[in-house]
Amino acid sequence: MGYETILVKKEGRVATITLNRPEAMNYLDPIMAEEIREALADFEKDEGVRAVVLTGAGRAFSAGGDVKFMKQDHPIHELVLRMDLITGFIKAMLDLPKPIIASVNGPAVGAGCNMVLASDYILASDKAAFAQVFTRIGLIPDCGGVYLLPRRVGLTKAKELIFSGRMIDAREAEQINLVNRVVPAAALEEETRKIAEEMAAGATMAIGIAKRLLNQSYESDFQTLLRAENSNQVLLRKAEDHQEGVQAFFDKRRPEFKGK
Repeated sequence: MGYETILVKKEGRVATITLNRPEAMNYLDPIMAEEIREALADFEKDEGVRAVVLTGAGRAFSAGGDVKFMKQDHPIHELVLRMDLITGFIKAMLDLPKPIIASVNGPAVGAGCNMVLASDYILASDKAAFAQVFTRIGLIPDCGGVYLLPRRVGLTKAKELIFSGRMIDAREAEQINLVNRVVPAAALEEETRKIAEEMAAGATMAIGIAKRLLNQSYESDFQTLLRAENSNQVLLRKAEDHQEGVQAFFDKRRPEFKGK
């Protein structure tokens, strides 16, 4: 499938989505949002894809929303439809039963920052920067920011970042657990590939179920999650990956998981 605003590449078990508006710092609009959603739907059906990388072309990951569009006057119903279209892909990221690695090559601002937060593992270049700039133009976060940010950094720090709208560099982002790890810009692609390959080689059926339960953990009570753990543990006991993992343990070798 051809895309207008993103590039999609599949190499072995890893698929990569590259936001591809480098001249405009990869701003997000309904076209890009829908194309990301379509790519994720394709990856979900493709058993050969075991992990997904999300990155940006050029010097930015994403500058967020289109400020030129915001300067224009639009009827309420059009704005509602636009927000529904733009934010729908975030749920697709959270629901994808495969790990998503954000490879943050540069600034991730506004909706771009929240796109990063919707990923499962965040690897940042030392040239990356992050900001929730919404209040600076009289808005609140979109693309799930009010849900995702406090789960990464805690409520107090989330309020600070959202209320101030200040930009933080990659090192501060690492210190507050907004990102998992920071690497030199020159090493970002190689390190991203290593992490993606490692996750793709894992028991991705189990990883997908764990991802779903972890994402539900803040809304579920202990007993509900315990029951979900128990039922899915039983399910996975019958899976090929579990059988392979146990056999590999006794054979003293590395397991060869198939995501089944």
